[in-house]
Amino acid sequence: MMSGNATDHRKGDFKKTVSATDGRRRRADTTMKIRKQRKEQQLKKKRENTNGAAMSGVVEADNTSPAFSGNEKPTIADLPRLKAILLSTNASEQDLVEATRGFRRMLSVEKNIPAQELIDGGVVPLLVRNLSTISHTSSTTLIFESAWALTNIASTNYTIDVVDAGCIKPLVNLLVHEDANVREQSAWCLGNIAGEGPDLRDQVLQENTIESLVMNLNSPQNMSLLENVVWTISNLCRGSPSPANSITAPVIYPLVSFLDKDISEGAKVDILWALSYLSDGEEQNIESVIATGVTRMLMRLLGDETTKVRCKTPIVRILGNFVSGSDRQTEVVIESGILDQLATLMGSQSKTIRKESSWLASNIACGNHDQITQLMKRKQALKQIIINATEDSWEVRKEAVWALSHICTSGNDMHVASLVEAGGLEPLVMVLSLKNADTALLVSAIDALRKILKVGEVNSNVIYQQRIDEYNGIEYLEELQEHPSNTVYEKVVALIEDYFGVAEEEDENLAPETNESGTFGFGLASPKQLFPTDYNINMSLI
Repeated sequence: MMSGNATDHRKGDFKKTVSATDGRRRRADTTMKIRKQRKEQQLKKKRENTNGAAMSGVVEADNTSPAFSGNEKPTIADLPRLKAILLSTNASEQDLVEATRGFRRMLSVEKNIPAQELIDGGVVPLLVRNLSTISHTSSTTLIFESAWALTNIASTNYTIDVVDAGCIKPLVNLLVHEDANVREQSAWCLGNIAGEGPDLRDQVLQENTIESLVMNLNSPQNMSLLENVVWTISNLCRGSPSPANSITAPVIYPLVSFLDKDISEGAKVDILWALSYLSDGEEQNIESVIATGVTRMLMRLLGDETTKVRCKTPIVRILGNFVSGSDRQTEVVIESGILDQLATLMGSQSKTIRKESSWLASNIACGNHDQITQLMKRKQALKQIIINATEDSWEVRKEAVWALSHICTSGNDMHVASLVEAGGLEPLVMVLSLKNADTALLVSAIDALRKILKVGEVNSNVIYQQRIDEYNGIEYLEELQEHPSNTVYEKVVALIEDYFGVAEEEDENLAPETNESGTFGFGLASPKQLFPTDYNINMSLI
């Protein structure tokens, strides 16, 4: 039987000890860190221009200048001569362009970009200097070639060398250049820099880059420019810690407005990932995105059979972010119809979508009782959560287990009983047997089992204990007493004592009882049994 001290060890009703929003947030923070480390965004951290990637409107000059002749390909051996041209005070515009183009062509290769050689040769500061060239009538081409070369260096592991040369400010200034190709190439280079990590990302943001990028969003000259601008924005919104919402908020409405427009799939994917980064974190971040009314737009895209997985993945991530917020924000997503699509999403052929949608379900399971009830009423969705928690790969499985445990710890007795009857107990027990399982997940599963046993006790139902035993749960609990986490140990010991402990032995000083044959409880015979004849004779003499 359960001891009177059980509540001392029990997390109890989840919403009594910690708010649903806090539960969602803790779960979301842990998950998002892992996701970012795994780089499952399907976005390139950096981009490279290759030989065939000349921008529209910029024509390769014929190689007949003093720098090169015919179809000669520049090599590192040409570096001193090309550098000398850039340093010369008498070089013509054509010579400067051709020398810069020579460096760009050296860098425009698929593999083994000679970035280090150009850095060691002191070329990068000269390329950065070209970005501010205004003395030549044809400086646009020179600027473009210089930005292209710097973009390729920034796509390598030497991004910091480009930044240290002072390229960020002139590149940001070029975002409002009259030539669309220059604007695009500048955005591309800045995207590579921002993609290197939060430190360089913040250096780019410090130059009021967002304002100039939004100007390009408001009137993109062509689809290529739009694609590069939104990709750069996505990198500027990405990373942990996230940039301040006050800095990135101006891009939200312009980005959302493009989701209903005829744009390329690549641009749409980058917009969606940007919105996922922008809605990641505190409720304020979520509200700044959800307030645009984007939820129903996302649901339309999600329900469109032509929408591909690469678009659906960030959509599910955004919706998962939304339901990691307040009950009100969660309700917006539920009212949009996500629960009717949840079973299909969790059963998707894409492992990433199964994982993301299981995480989304776990956030809904942290909601109020009405929201959990709505989730439980979708029998197919509940069945799929249990399948994912039992049979899927660990990445998906643990998200589904979180959903089951949250239903127990946040839900009422009816929710718990329904979950057990649907088959949700076994995957919770099986988590206890896993080696090197997340401590937080173990603790959550133990809390869920305590809630299940408590519900069983209230209803005088010992079947729950028997089922846990049938799933080898008692054995797993005993083994977990060796777990290195003190929290796990204490919760396991308390659970065993309260529900699976052995009754205390009788006081050794109490007199043993005799059975029908006259034998004492400790197995010794009575005097009459030991000495039947003498006993009767002696008794007659008394």
